[in-house]
Amino acid sequence: MESSWENSEEWYNRCVGEKGHYYHETMILKNALVLLDLKSGNSLLDLGCGQGVLERKLPKTIKYTGIDNSKSLLNTAKKMSDREFILADACAPLPLNDQKYDAACFILSLQNMEFPELAISQAAYHLKTKGKLLLILNHPCFRIPRQSNWGIDEKMHIQYRRMNLYMTPQKIPIQTSPSKGDKSATTYTFHHPLTFYFSALSKNHLAVTHLEEWCSDKKSVGGKAKMEDRARLEFPLFLTILAKLNP
Repeated sequence: MESSWENSEEWYNRCVGEKGHYYHETMILKNALVLLDLKSGNSLLDLGCGQGVLERKLPKTIKYTGIDNSKSLLNTAKKMSDREFILADACAPLPLNDQKYDAACFILSLQNMEFPELAISQAAYHLKTKGKLLLILNHPCFRIPRQSNWGIDEKMHIQYRRMNLYMTPQKIPIQTSPSKGDKSATTYTFHHPLTFYFSALSKNHLAVTHLEEWCSDKKSVGGKAKMEDRARLEFPLFLTILAKLNP
């Protein structure tokens, strides 16, 4: 499967590690847990769980199931936890015996799935009525690999964000270790505009209850630091959508 991270497992583990990469640690995981607001005894379905970085932040009183289509990543997850991890494609019917969950999430995983609308449908199918679905995305308005980049307007003394396209769906190859040349593993990311995501949620009776845009908290150094820091706060890295399954 082209969208699988199976061949990128070694690179991904180096980037993410046990605790997650920088933004996992400083922003994504703690904010995700606040938004999910899980109580003791609640259940969570983690779709595209990778090597289980979210699971390791959860209290043991939460019933957890992680789904991923990379056997290697799941093997890494299982080495660090005895919770349930299942090898499956999130875009196809899941081997969960109609089990229903209090919440489901895609933590930076939905844009690596070739058919995200089918994955959202599967998440909705396995939610209890009024269950929550959390999407955390690389912001599709500002962060499109190969189609967005920074530029500097010397006359106005500003850094700006250039977007080459937005509305057109894209399948974009990602070379995970470009320094290795032909030996680098390749995976794919899939771009869709906001209308795509909101339409997929609506078709599956998921009503958006909360939306947040998260900016990088990193700081630059050097002569252009002021304009870079200002631009960083104007163009968010991540888009977060929380939705609820209606009857």
